[in-house]
Amino acid sequence: MSLKVAYEETTHSQPDSQDAGSSAGPTLKLSDRLADESYKLFSKVQVSDPTPEEARKIRNKCLWRILPFLCIGYHLMYVDKQTLGSSAILGILEDAHLNASQYNWLSSIFYFGYMVAEWPQNWALQRFPVGKWLAGNLIVWGGITLLHIPCNNFASLFVVRFLLGLSEACIVPAFLLSMSMFFTYQEQAIMMSVMWSIGNSSPITSGFLSYGVLWIKTGSFHPWKWLMVITGVLTIIFGILVYLFFPDSPLHAKFLTYEERAQAVLRIKENNSGIENKHFKKHQFIEAVKDPKTWLFALHALSQEMGNGINNQTSLIINSFGFTVFQTTLLSTVSGVIAFFTLSAAAITSYKTRNARAWISLVAYIPAVISSILLLALPWSNRWGLIVGVWLRYTTGVPYAVVMIWAANASAGHTKKTTVIALYHIGYGLGNIISPQLFEPRWKPRYKPTWIILLIFSAILPSIVIGILRVYLSRENKRRDKLEAENVVARNGFVETITTDGSKVVHEVDTNQLDLTDRENLKL
Repeated sequence: MSLKVAYEETTHSQPDSQDAGSSAGPTLKLSDRLADESYKLFSKVQVSDPTPEEARKIRNKCLWRILPFLCIGYHLMYVDKQTLGSSAILGILEDAHLNASQYNWLSSIFYFGYMVAEWPQNWALQRFPVGKWLAGNLIVWGGITLLHIPCNNFASLFVVRFLLGLSEACIVPAFLLSMSMFFTYQEQAIMMSVMWSIGNSSPITSGFLSYGVLWIKTGSFHPWKWLMVITGVLTIIFGILVYLFFPDSPLHAKFLTYEERAQAVLRIKENNSGIENKHFKKHQFIEAVKDPKTWLFALHALSQEMGNGINNQTSLIINSFGFTVFQTTLLSTVSGVIAFFTLSAAAITSYKTRNARAWISLVAYIPAVISSILLLALPWSNRWGLIVGVWLRYTTGVPYAVVMIWAANASAGHTKKTTVIALYHIGYGLGNIISPQLFEPRWKPRYKPTWIILLIFSAILPSIVIGILRVYLSRENKRRDKLEAENVVARNGFVETITTDGSKVVHEVDTNQLDLTDRENLKL
């Protein structure tokens, strides 16, 4: 089976005839300054491809040193984001004198900050060490979470939520870049579902924390403030651990020997996308913006995330069904259980199948459709049926996780990949800005217009987008397979180095070391 068939959903856009022709010849040449970072390592360390046993050993080392950080990081990120939703029934509405509209805007403003910071954060991730920049943002994130405590009005919370969005804009892109540097596409697809199963199980943690802090009686220091203390301090501690122990890239992974670092790069050469490059490349940025699949992925993120506002409304909605505050905190944990098991099932399915990302995502939207139907059709007296409708919305964590890593895998070239990730998360931010506003106070308590909008725009529309992506990429893979069969795809390129005496030396290298885009490198 060829690489294109094995990774049918990860190859991409169609270069014009001139691109295809140039990719087959010896014109793949660039300065060593613009080459992938892996070129610098291979100029110092000469190793052969790892044996299957060596590759397995390196993969396991990377998994044990990286995956726990990603899982804990995702979980903490979601717990921190859900502190607002949890605090809604713990006293923040009364302490800050918030009405329903102001509460909704506190959810939206977070994502305004997220969108403002998305481009600067992705630029910083390309320019600075990924692990260190991530650690700094996590520590800032935890500090801003603690800043919620002295806030006693809408204006102060508005500012704090905006600042929180600025710091979060770094976290998911940093995780995606880290995965792309250490793991194969197939491994990333599985890891993403594993991480999101841990991350989206955060309502379990939030629910039990909320239940626990309800028992703390400290006068005017109300339970929601204790929730902020616990989550903020944990995030700061985690950020410090990331700074000390999380690797910036395989080239700087201290848990690997120099030879293993080089072999770690060779182990994932089937990705054909290199490791990283610290130079912004304008042509890669332009290519990303012109690439149709970039906008299809962004549209999916926008539409899918329009349903995400339910995260900060779940406690209020369940409470409105007639459950007590104590009951609500515990019932809110069920959504985390559903998210955990559905995402775990997606991870297992990804492990056992290939080219199934589209189908996994489409299946996960079926419960979302049923959710809207239940919430629209059931009588208000059937509160258990209605709460099942709320819980079923939490299966949509599956397509978000699956399609996000699909978007990252479907682009090569470091600048292009970071641009695609940034645009995906701008779509994510826009969807989350719109989403809280769908829970209009005048639509309470049934929110029927809300469930209709979510049915059309957050279940049916993203399903259509996924179907288009599947067909588009499948056709492109077949075209590339044909070109490879005709032997017109270049497998090597050239890096030009200027020596100390001013002379030029040209080295022939694998195209993986050239930091090429998916249009420039037809091996993808």
